[in-house]
Amino acid sequence: MKIIWTFTLLMIPGVLSSISVTGYSGGGVSITCRYDRGYTDNKKYFCKGQNPGCSDLIKTKEKDKWVDSRRFSLYDDTRAAVFTVTIRNLREQDSGTYRCAVDISLYGDFYTEVNLKVVTAADCCEKSISLSAAAGGSVNISCRYPQSHSADVKFVCRRSGSDLCAEETSVKESRRWSAEGQMQLYDDREQQLLTGIISHVTQQHSAEYWCGVQSDQGHKSFITRVLISVTDITKTNSPPPSSSSPSSSSSSSSSPPKSSSSSSSASSFSSVRSPLITSVSKSSPSSFTSAGAEVQSCDSWFSL
Repeated sequence: MKIIWTFTLLMIPGVLSSISVTGYSGGGVSITCRYDRGYTDNKKYFCKGQNPGCSDLIKTKEKDKWVDSRRFSLYDDTRAAVFTVTIRNLREQDSGTYRCAVDISLYGDFYTEVNLKVVTAADCCEKSISLSAAAGGSVNISCRYPQSHSADVKFVCRRSGSDLCAEETSVKESRRWSAEGQMQLYDDREQQLLTGIISHVTQQHSAEYWCGVQSDQGHKSFITRVLISVTDITKTNSPPPSSSSPSSSSSSSSSPPKSSSSSSSASSFSSVRSPLITSVSKSSPSSFTSAGAEVQSCDSWFSL
């Protein structure tokens, strides 16, 4: 009889766990919520408030694909029995209690309680920076973070559509380089400064990136947006097309511009202190860029 009673208690829907997440105004958060593998076919949703007044912000039965609803995105990874909720363009009024839940319907729902706190970190961190570089060179990314996150894992993510962290490079130790692909990261915890270097850049590196921190529970806080634009110097330095008219053919032709060999050699990591950056600008946007958008001026990125 005791065994049956214990089993019955375990089957009662309700709160599975409670987590706390800190986000930053203008940035974003990525919240991971686990569920029992027996509920992979059930709807997953994210709501704000507490029962009976928890208002749905996003709800879906889609599996293994991103689903969007305004500033919210949800991805249900059925293999890992985890669904991830991303909130973009955070505001201080987003602070509050949320639930990421599995819709059980008849018996009520299993959910994880999420306590979100959104703060402004204007005294420490840039909301957005823009970098330009020539193809073949290097890009140097510098992002500050609040002292409260000194011990957390730091990362630089490349955004792809709804996924703010489609490609990630992270560093777990202070003052030690961590490399993945063409990106190297260095975390100076005493200075609260994360440095990233991308070498041998091409136009494919033109994209939206994010500097951020990850808690020991796996939740990510995206703090600074980095917009990178890479210019193909072979196109910008190409000579103008010659005229096909008879009069122009008799005139003396000018020699094409000489290509600079120094720009191609700038891709070496030995030049970390002075990477090939042609321009740097800073701004404070109010939203994220639209999915798949090319890097443009900061004002045109806020379509969500």
